[in-house]
Amino acid sequence: MLNRTKQLNKLCFSSCLVIGFILLTSTAKAQFIGINVDAAIAYSAAPGSVSGGSVGITHPVPYFPNLGVSKLSFIEKQTKTLTSSSSTSLSLRTETKIDTINLFYNVPFPVVSIALGIGAGTMKTDTAVTETSSSSSNSSSSNSDDSDLSTPVSEGFIHIGLPFWNIIEFHIGYHAMSVSKIDLTSKSGISVTDYSLEKKNYTGGMTTIGVQIAF
Repeated sequence: MLNRTKQLNKLCFSSCLVIGFILLTSTAKAQFIGINVDAAIAYSAAPGSVSGGSVGITHPVPYFPNLGVSKLSFIEKQTKTLTSSSSTSLSLRTETKIDTINLFYNVPFPVVSIALGIGAGTMKTDTAVTETSSSSSNSSSSNSDDSDLSTPVSEGFIHIGLPFWNIIEFHIGYHAMSVSKIDLTSKSGISVTDYSLEKKNYTGGMTTIGVQIAF
């Protein structure tokens, strides 16, 4: 009877070892390190084309968020005429750059993969202003100034992807950027007389397409 009990204990112990090894092997196969590369195709607050995107690194460590960065840049040109003098115009050329660092998690779904993340960073604007005055004698004069502004940015994003062969995934993404309004003239040190420019609102959404490669 005692020998049978010992044999049963050995069998149970061996079975537990085999099951544990199988579970460990399957878990190891499911874990991976991946690199996400996404290109920006549009930004709702930009007047035209944009450049930039996002890069992220995923890891197999549970409960710890993955790390990524987002970058976006675009150029905006404006020409305004002073209300008090139709012969005086104001030209602005603003180069805007948004840089954020984000944390995200991959949420498992049966068919598609979803990544949710939040981030924070800064938006920098480099504005060049030229005020031009034309007289009745067809002569003109101008003065120029430029400035650099910086304001905080908060980010939230979602990526939805379709994986293939467990090593590659194609996805689309949407990054919502919340930016405080700024005045390109009054807060920048630019001296513009008899003119008021509305506060610019650069809050918007960046649409991306990209790929993830797993190792």
